[in-house]
Amino acid sequence: MAETLLPQSVAVNPVNGLRVRLGHNEETMTGTKTLTPQDAQFQLLDPNGGNNLDLPAVEASQGLFFVVKNTTGAAENIVVRDADGATKETLGSGKWGIFMCDGSTWETMGVLSHA
Repeated sequence: MAETLLPQSVAVNPVNGLRVRLGHNEETMTGTKTLTPQDAQFQLLDPNGGNNLDLPAVEASQGLFFVVKNTTGAAENIVVRDADGATKETLGSGKWGIFMCDGSTWETMGVLSHA
């Protein structure tokens, strides 16, 4: 099964349209963070007291996925929301969430509790 490599180093599986890109982002949030389709797919985030993480619009995100980890050691949450502001998942300290877009909605594929 061949993959297509796009200019932004995004591999696209021609069978299911899944888009995979290498790289990660580590940061301390200072407010609501809004992801774009060009952002790193692995997000290691300290919510810094609790903040929202907004996923990109579904129209531009078919086949995208994001893996998000709440890196804080304190009782602080990251509320992951779709572009319309609907909560998809709340990630507590040390939790990982996997979110995938099918072109019409963002789905929570799983939440892991591994530090």
